[in-house]
Amino acid sequence: MRTQGLLVLLAALTGGGAFPSRASGQATGDQARLVFTVSAGAVGGSRLWSSSPQAVQFIDPADTIALDRRIRSTLAVGFGGAYFPGENVGFTLEGFLIGLGFEDSCRHLFSSGSSAIAEVCQSIQGKKKAATSVILSGGTMFRLNSRKLFSPYGRVNAGLVLSQQSSLRTTGQHLNSTGQIADLFVYSDDHNSRVDPSLALGVGFTAAVAKGYNLRWELRDNITGIQRVTSTIPVAGFVPPHERVFKHLFSMTVGFDVVLERRKGRRY
Repeated sequence: MRTQGLLVLLAALTGGGAFPSRASGQATGDQARLVFTVSAGAVGGSRLWSSSPQAVQFIDPADTIALDRRIRSTLAVGFGGAYFPGENVGFTLEGFLIGLGFEDSCRHLFSSGSSAIAEVCQSIQGKKKAATSVILSGGTMFRLNSRKLFSPYGRVNAGLVLSQQSSLRTTGQHLNSTGQIADLFVYSDDHNSRVDPSLALGVGFTAAVAKGYNLRWELRDNITGIQRVTSTIPVAGFVPPHERVFKHLFSMTVGFDVVLERRKGRRY
């Protein structure tokens, strides 16, 4: 009788769902997520380099000018994805269009009376150059309250910035002896494009708007490698001394998430 009672009790426990209930609880904590994000916003600018006095030789003594270049503020667009094997830590891949366009200024320091140099400096002053540089990166993200209405997070991304415009090359225009517009290279560059390292530190939050959809807000410091001029050259028209520096370009973006979730035993 005692053995029969134990068998009945064991059957009741296994048939009554005690063990499946425990397994079900484990499955609830074992949910993985894929998140696909598209975002847009603005990225701030920064001063890049200045060079003075730079000689420009048309006649002797040579005219000298002072040059400044800054990185323009522009729009930012991002496309990315993240995989969260658990509730808090995830792994990300992203493409982030950051621009890296420039705005130049020029001051005529010493004038020998050459109208051509004055025209060159005037053409450089306020000159804006658009660009479409992109950062390709991967990293990690840590989030809290992932199943609440609002979920704050922080991220660290590392990658490469691909630039299709020289940050060194500087040209102006003037009228030549035939009355046609001619280019004058103050600084030249052997490279039309460059690849530099980058790092991004970001904080933000997501807000659930529907099942499987989030709105996202993020503030980010894009620490971007870029080449800058370090000193003047004796004769204009050559590649100037330069070095890689890292500029802090802050961005603020608003995005839209599509969330795919896989529970244990089910596909996404």
